[in-house]
Amino acid sequence: MAFVRSLPADFPHAVLVVLHVAPAGTSVLPAILARACSLPVASPADGEALRPGHVYVAPPDRHLVLEDSHLRLSQAPRENGHRPAIDPTMRSAAAVYQAAAIGIILSGARDDGTAGMMAIKAAGGAALVQDPDEALYPAMPLSAIAHVTPDAVLPVSHMAAWILEHGPGTDGPTKGETAMNDDTTDRRLAAVEAGGDRAPRSAAGKGTRYTCPDCGGVLFERHEGHLERFECSVGHIFSIESLSSAQAEALENALWAAVRSLEDRATLLQRLAGRARANGNGRSGAAFDRQAADALDRAGTIRDAILGSARDQAVAAES
Repeated sequence: MAFVRSLPADFPHAVLVVLHVAPAGTSVLPAILARACSLPVASPADGEALRPGHVYVAPPDRHLVLEDSHLRLSQAPRENGHRPAIDPTMRSAAAVYQAAAIGIILSGARDDGTAGMMAIKAAGGAALVQDPDEALYPAMPLSAIAHVTPDAVLPVSHMAAWILEHGPGTDGPTKGETAMNDDTTDRRLAAVEAGGDRAPRSAAGKGTRYTCPDCGGVLFERHEGHLERFECSVGHIFSIESLSSAQAEALENALWAAVRSLEDRATLLQRLAGRARANGNGRSGAAFDRQAADALDRAGTIRDAILGSARDQAVAAES
């Protein structure tokens, strides 16, 4: 909100906004930003021409990417568990506008946007990062600063003035930063653009024992500079932090399924125990009762483990 509010009415650049939003429903973000911004704000249509002085907001459940001078809405695989995600937008901007692209990372959890910012810097563009001390959630700014040499670390309200004063960067990759392999860049861009080769593909990198939380495929690990990335052959991409988060969610879902199965089993065993006793078979009834009690004990152990893990994750997130 503070960034679009700071944009003057004669701001000469197009602005693409990506916010992690729920995949269902209609986003009210364009309307909210329009009330604070002097420029036209909207979610674009697929194939819409990019116009200077306009703000384009990624709609729910679609990556917002650039193709030549047009905007494309893609339902390609999620990245870091999100669609829309920031990295596809930044990668496509780097590929199309190269040194004229400017990447901006604002407040957010984990590290979405870091790989995209690396692509912009590798293409010679500029990188702006919100001052982590100002950010409500500093993880994304801190990750960008750790892996990329920003052109400026600023309060959000100062960014528009910096862009107007300095304009797009023209230098190549900064020392210590690694330009992404051209084949990898082209292949990843193809994964978020409409159309293209539909033949099965394989992810680059070294195979791991990890499976993709979204599709169950094998994850391949590669490094971009000091950034660890995991990708399956379908195209889902994770940083190590987002993979950990997705794994934790999948594990919790599996454990809750185990709790439900055990409690269902206990209920059925208790019913069998009642029927056995009604038929005068007390010994069988007692055996069913013991099995039911064992199932409930196991369910309770798993339930306690889930709740304990949630507390541990909350402590880790705060540290």
